[in-house]
Amino acid sequence: MSFTTMGACSLQMMDTEVAQILNQLPARISDVPDRRTREAPDHPALIESSGEWSYAQLAHAVATTKLWLISAGVRPGDRVMIVFENCRTFVAILFALGGLDAWPVLVNAYLSSREIDQIREHCGARLVIYTSSVSPRAAEHARRHAGEVKILPEIGQVAIGAVNIEAICEPVYADGAQQVAALIYTSGTTGKPKGVMLTHKNLLFMAAISARIRRLGPDDRIYGVLPMSHAVGLSVVLLGSLLSGAAVYVTPRFDPIAAPTTLAKEGITVFLGVPAMFGQLLQYAKLRGFKSLDFPALRIISSSGAPLHASIKSPIENLFGLVLHNGYGVTECSPTIAQTRVDEPRSDTSVGKVFPGVEFRLIGREGRLARDEEVGELQVRGPNVMKGYYR
Repeated sequence: MSFTTMGACSLQMMDTEVAQILNQLPARISDVPDRRTREAPDHPALIESSGEWSYAQLAHAVATTKLWLISAGVRPGDRVMIVFENCRTFVAILFALGGLDAWPVLVNAYLSSREIDQIREHCGARLVIYTSSVSPRAAEHARRHAGEVKILPEIGQVAIGAVNIEAICEPVYADGAQQVAALIYTSGTTGKPKGVMLTHKNLLFMAAISARIRRLGPDDRIYGVLPMSHAVGLSVVLLGSLLSGAAVYVTPRFDPIAAPTTLAKEGITVFLGVPAMFGQLLQYAKLRGFKSLDFPALRIISSSGAPLHASIKSPIENLFGLVLHNGYGVTECSPTIAQTRVDEPRSDTSVGKVFPGVEFRLIGREGRLARDEEVGELQVRGPNVMKGYYR
């Protein structure tokens, strides 16, 4: 992995830009659909194979879900665990919880039963919600936990666990931006899941910067296939798109056979994936005998989440006729630390420049700055860095 550096003049310009971005951020992630509803209520926000919501419909679903959560006993400072795959239902629940100052605990339905039980125990969830109508795996976990299937206004069928009357609320901050907007568990280096507390400010800063770098706008349609239970899918794909007024095509899981049809039919302009997804697309093209794939609307393809090797990058660029961009980050940084720029394509597999507003240093042996080519510990500081680990 390699980073590229910038001069002092560029850094000074970025400091001014970053300050402007921070000043313009909403207080909470839940403010995003309301802001866009005032500007373009009928513009598509979330699109699924089963239907779509405009920004006004999304805001209405969020408001309705918020009322239901209150009636179910959810309080500010409560942790509410969502076991899900990507869907509109999840997005409405996420924003509704954010508006209540409750903590959404985001859990991929494809985690094992043991992992899900560990997270539920550790976070002390007041309530567990399963997106059972769109995720067979979530439905399995709901049955195992004796979840009750309910039809909720606007968002449809979900399964609900019993209310944990022993759950203790976390403190609620007067400054909503400092409140935890998502609790995401990572495997960690110890083998036990670690709960990463990401604030509204963390996620919105990352959303705004990543959208700015990719020049997202209302004309964009983003392929929402990266799991929104992970930081990239949450902050970069979902929030970055909605903050820009773009539309997100939401899909529960990646299918290399269905993906090319979706990219073409839905007029997708931005596709963010992981190397494994692009590898599967190469295999698909090879089996079908395709030398190239033509998606007229597509302007950006980008990889993150794992090392990108030249054996994937070069063939994908030939297949798509586009530069495959690359980035690097960790959940604790919301998650992006560095990203190649749209207007500065690279032929190598560098992860590009560090994000504006983010500082880093590499510490080598004996706690000193690492020398060239020396292996060390990467230290990062910025508005994207987590509040801390939970408990």
